[in-house]
Amino acid sequence: MVVGKNHTPVLEKFYGWKSLVPDKEPLTEATLFDAASVTKAVITSLVSVILLENKTINLKDPVKKFFPQFPFDMQLIHLLTHTSGLPSWYPLFINGPDYLSTFSSLDLEASPGKKVNYSCLGYILLYFIFNKVTSMDFKDFVRTRIFEPLQLKNSYLTLPGSLKEKSAPTELGNEFEKGMVKRLYPGMEKDFKWRDYLIQGETHDCNSFYQGGSAGNSGLFSTPGDIYKLSFQFYAETTTLLKPESTAFFWKNYTPYKKSHRSIGFKLNSSFITSGGNAMSRKAIGHNGFTGTSIWFDPQSDFRFILLTNRVHPKVTEIHFDKIRRKLHRLLKKEIEA
Repeated sequence: MVVGKNHTPVLEKFYGWKSLVPDKEPLTEATLFDAASVTKAVITSLVSVILLENKTINLKDPVKKFFPQFPFDMQLIHLLTHTSGLPSWYPLFINGPDYLSTFSSLDLEASPGKKVNYSCLGYILLYFIFNKVTSMDFKDFVRTRIFEPLQLKNSYLTLPGSLKEKSAPTELGNEFEKGMVKRLYPGMEKDFKWRDYLIQGETHDCNSFYQGGSAGNSGLFSTPGDIYKLSFQFYAETTTLLKPESTAFFWKNYTPYKKSHRSIGFKLNSSFITSGGNAMSRKAIGHNGFTGTSIWFDPQSDFRFILLTNRVHPKVTEIHFDKIRRKLHRLLKKEIEA
């Protein structure tokens, strides 16, 4: 966990255990965490603004511009703000690596632009679009345009095997996603060869894992310190990868008529309910990750909260983690301001 204020880290703490099975190992500053959907905010949204800035893409570009066979009329802005109407989740990996062909068999849950429906699928589609327009693999683009310029020594979209032991393990097998498939799409889970070992050094999310480590929706392995360094790219006064004015994409509310307020890549704390809570102003932006990760940046107080945990280890249990996040933000802010 790292908390910053006024561009400076003021609290860095590492509590608990890196793993419980097969052995108990203590957490250290060097532990690499599967950041899960925090990837959407700090990586995929940053890539999107880099491409917007150099006019490789436009927010109003239809998806059909890149994939004429795509069956739905939606724009990039819809994918980036979770207003595409695509389902929240679907096991694209079940049918093999050709994820794009599976989109044609899906039904929209709302008309594009009419409703905020958080969707991993929208960010997976962005992954394929970005691969096409850059003529580069997404992971290589991120490494050469983000990780290397910022000298992020502990951030990866595909974790080298030599660093596996440094990572916090997640679930013992993909039992949670297997259960989701069984519940939502009964029968599809039966013939698939699920991971049945302790997942460590591999992204927990199956859609990302079977695309080589990341499909834009997940896949980042990092440390609280590296993600704190990344946070500077979202502020006009500290970004080095973007023009200062381009950071406005991350803070602008593109869904003001919705209960869930969304910018490019982030949820705004002005939403009806967030994991940020009342410790932060309504101008704050943030994102959660399923593995127990979250980030919140508040431009009004300049507090930044980076929380990385492995709460899905060794199994996924029901826990109201947003309640814990909100309480933690309140306590930390009170302690720092005391």
